[in-house]
Amino acid sequence: MSLHLVSPLEAIGHDVATARELNLTRIPDDAQLLAAVRAGRVLVTHDRGDFTLLHDAWLTWPAAFQVAFPPHPGIFVLDAAPHQILLETLDHFLAATPLTSLVSSLFWWHRHSGWRRREVGRGWEP
Repeated sequence: MSLHLVSPLEAIGHDVATARELNLTRIPDDAQLLAAVRAGRVLVTHDRGDFTLLHDAWLTWPAAFQVAFPPHPGIFVLDAAPHQILLETLDHFLAATPLTSLVSSLFWWHRHSGWRRREVGRGWEP
């Protein structure tokens, strides 16, 4: 996600930590998700393909092996758009969405059709 969004998000009251601040820029996507889970932070990315795969695996693999993973705090995937649009989109979504509904959920903001939620085995739901 663009570092240009950090200060504006913080200015309107959001707690933001970047991979750069946490010295996590050179680790693979699976380790990024694990770091977010350990820190209890929602992960925000533009990488829909990899994080859709990771989200689906996080939810389906434990049951296959009769183990339990902790819930992940949530993943937001954003299509590319001007910074102001992304800022407003994230702020409005967070204001309108209870934090409990983010847990173990993957949300994708499609620039032309808005937010969609990933339902494992069913795809993207409006």
